[in-house]
Amino acid sequence: MSRKPLRKASERERTAEPAAVPNAVSEPDFRILADAGGVVTAEMSVEAWIALPNHPHQRNTARHARAVHLKQARGATGAVANQLAQVVAARLDGAYYKVDGHTRSYLWEQGQLPRPAVLRVTIYPVASRAELDALYEVFDASTAAKTRYDQVYGGFRECGFQPRSKRLRHGFLNDALNIALRGGIRGQQSRALPEVNLYRAVAVFQRELELLDSIDPEPRPFYSGVVAAALIGLALYPPERVLDFFKKLQNGEGNRKEGRSDPVDAVLNVIQQMTLEKRAAQTALQADLCARTLRGLVTWLAGPETQRNQYWLKTSIHAVPMEPLLEQIKLKKGIRDDPTL
Repeated sequence: MSRKPLRKASERERTAEPAAVPNAVSEPDFRILADAGGVVTAEMSVEAWIALPNHPHQRNTARHARAVHLKQARGATGAVANQLAQVVAARLDGAYYKVDGHTRSYLWEQGQLPRPAVLRVTIYPVASRAELDALYEVFDASTAAKTRYDQVYGGFRECGFQPRSKRLRHGFLNDALNIALRGGIRGQQSRALPEVNLYRAVAVFQRELELLDSIDPEPRPFYSGVVAAALIGLALYPPERVLDFFKKLQNGEGNRKEGRSDPVDAVLNVIQQMTLEKRAAQTALQADLCARTLRGLVTWLAGPETQRNQYWLKTSIHAVPMEPLLEQIKLKKGIRDDPTL
């Protein structure tokens, strides 16, 4: 069969923009083998496959390239090698995207997996961005267990957010996002509620995550409860002042006066006590840590003049009621009626 590209897209297809999917590639070089009612089977080179954009929800590809099953795949022969040459793409408004085969693409590009002479690609037509996402989830769920880390990382990709801080760039934000939206980790929520959509949760807090990332938060003291408090605080109060509080928290710049602690020192005391008791990273305690950190933040923002008896504390700082703050978050973000957030 002669080598030729897929059919020319119509004028409408050439000018249409796939909703929120960047860097689309139109008309890659395929050799069509079959067309079964719109689902096309074709051959293409490894180079052409690498050039297709990833789906925005794709996980941290480099991280997953180190998975055991992919290490084993490097020595694959026979039927296994043939299966590795099978990939899946989607076509939306005349443009093409990877659906299954992201990690192999990365390994082929890096020279860490032997390149097949040719790939066989199944191309599904999709009518919308939602259908593209649904197709990706079907194949992704069948090829690898998607962790919550992967979902957060996929949310980063979709938002175009590339965190630089050690605390955020690894994507371990599941507990913090659950607390910031629902007041507790998943295990503390009603099972009648669906799980938080972490892709969307990242988008909801994108601005706050970017602001927090700007102060280069460290894993300590930024446990999940502290990160959740920072997201809530940055969403509801003047960001510059909120960042000042969390900078002081990170730098250990609390103050003491006549045996009493200011709000920063009071929160640091809570974290220090939890650390000494080896409880600081326990997920079940993160919601309480968030509520105590928020109490410190709100009191610090008000200042010693307005809340003198509460500002300088002799005892442990108490938790703030979370429900009113969560309600404010949902109203401000326009997500009050969204069951997935």
